[in-house]
Amino acid sequence: MNYSRLKVWCIITFSMVVIAIVIRAIWQIVVIPTPKTMLIFVPLIIALIGSDVLISYLVFKPGKIKSLSFSIGLTVTFGAGLLAGVVHFYRFIISTQADPFFSQIISWMIILSSASAYFIFLYVIWSLRKARNNGHRKL
Repeated sequence: MNYSRLKVWCIITFSMVVIAIVIRAIWQIVVIPTPKTMLIFVPLIIALIGSDVLISYLVFKPGKIKSLSFSIGLTVTFGAGLLAGVVHFYRFIISTQADPFFSQIISWMIILSSASAYFIFLYVIWSLRKARNNGHRKL
């Protein structure tokens, strides 16, 4: 059975969401063109476009998931997303919107779990690459 139409459908569906969010992020930069806004939305745009490219790449070439370029792309994409989240977190915590006690607790829990997940991701992906490379050398 040929799944090429299903693959294209998945990519178009995901890409429409990404494009909508990127347009909204660019709109935010145009409306409020401050360095702080740029610091949040530029990494967010990079992460969104990177994730769209990586998802498209995986849909058509799932065997390439083990390549170094894919690992680097995935790391950069997650890193940009985390950077956008950290900057947004910092701006939220010092704002007046963070007055409710539970808002601050939730924000801290989200940012700490995001950072933890990123470091787990780095450890796993690069440990697997290292183990795989060591295994190839022994053969």
